[in-house]
Amino acid sequence: MQRPYDIVILGSGTTAFAAARLGALRGARVLMIEQSHLGGTCVNWGCIPSKTLIDKAESYHAARRGEKWGLNLSAGPPDCGVLMRLKNEAVVTVRESHYQHELDSTPNIEVLRGRGRFISAQAVQVGSAIIQSDRFLIATGGVPRTVAIPGLDQVNYLNSYSALHLPCFPESVLMLGGGVIALEMGQMFARFGTRVTILERGERLLGEFDPRLTQTFQNILEEEGVKVLLGVETERVEQRSDGVHLFANRCGRRVELSAERLMLAVGTQPASDGIGLQEAGVTVTSGGFIQVDDQLRTSQQGIWAAGDVTGPPLIAPAGAREAMIAVENMLNASVSQTIDHRYTPMAVFVDPEFATIGLTTGAAKKLGLKTVETYVDLDQVPKAHVMGGRKGGILLCAEQGTGRILGVQMLVPRAADIIHEATLAVRFNLTVKDISSTVHVYPSISDGFRVAAQQNAVSQGLI
Repeated sequence: MQRPYDIVILGSGTTAFAAARLGALRGARVLMIEQSHLGGTCVNWGCIPSKTLIDKAESYHAARRGEKWGLNLSAGPPDCGVLMRLKNEAVVTVRESHYQHELDSTPNIEVLRGRGRFISAQAVQVGSAIIQSDRFLIATGGVPRTVAIPGLDQVNYLNSYSALHLPCFPESVLMLGGGVIALEMGQMFARFGTRVTILERGERLLGEFDPRLTQTFQNILEEEGVKVLLGVETERVEQRSDGVHLFANRCGRRVELSAERLMLAVGTQPASDGIGLQEAGVTVTSGGFIQVDDQLRTSQQGIWAAGDVTGPPLIAPAGAREAMIAVENMLNASVSQTIDHRYTPMAVFVDPEFATIGLTTGAAKKLGLKTVETYVDLDQVPKAHVMGGRKGGILLCAEQGTGRILGVQMLVPRAADIIHEATLAVRFNLTVKDISSTVHVYPSISDGFRVAAQQNAVSQGLI
């Protein structure tokens, strides 16, 4: 490597590209080090393939949903050959048209293929090459987490990567976990005909969401044929000729469950093994994630980190925003930009979708804020009936007295799109009166947000 680089980035995913793009725009010479495909997890093994299959599962399910409305549609078995081929094409299209195209058209960005490892705080080795720089960004992302279960090493289990690259869907699957991945993948598999059993060790699904929403969604899953078991402590697994057998303790009783496949959906761990963090002097948290401050600086001067490798919120757009802040701080120390994920929305791509932004009522109270909470069942929103009696709800938390919107959670069709109105409300301190006095399209699911704001404002005497 003869050419010096202003910024060296480990990784080439969403986070890395956001950093490289901004760095090049600012006139920096940027090098990304990538050992696999451009685009990272989101494009190749996560967001794009999973959401492609989830979308098609929703379309497949819609045919059956329309039967009771006299549409007389029937859904035959899915053509896995066509489905998986088109899913792969979607991945390649995004990778080539977005990432490779940008790389080819931006002269200040280069990619070095290989595995990068710090040999000091100022140098990374890739094969026989040594790359030195004053500014490094670690953006290696995350990988599916595993858990220590006796017998697991003898089981050909699935995770969120391998499950998306099956030639077709298994007859049955035990889904270990009750979080985002388990629900997205579990519903998708079930809609394509797999018998799905979700096993969650906690008392409910999706612990970060309000129980009224999670219980509603559990009911929806069960109506679609998914079996949900809570309070399950897995003790061991065993591979047999007829599939995987799982032995667990549930509420003090021993249970044995079996299925064709076992899938681990127990979270994400940082993809930082073997990249020389110790040699670089970079501190990690107890969970193994890289420790950063609100300016994305690590414990070592000249090294920043962003994205999943630093821990929650573990979503691609959050990592991209972190990377941009890190680059601004790298190139101009006087700006001291910071990240505040209170204004970062998150969605779960099930049907209907979950979405959330801001503070929950419990979190607001811990900050000393007095709140008024309003819950609107989707049954109160006319568009839900237009769509065939869809189930869900909207939860709004506002500051008592001022009506300032502090947080919103929802379980509604297309919540991932609708949540952005709530995000702007939280970020710019809008009140329930502001939202309730804003004309919304009718009928629309987003009008449910206005209804929640109106009910909250009325309860506080603000209108």
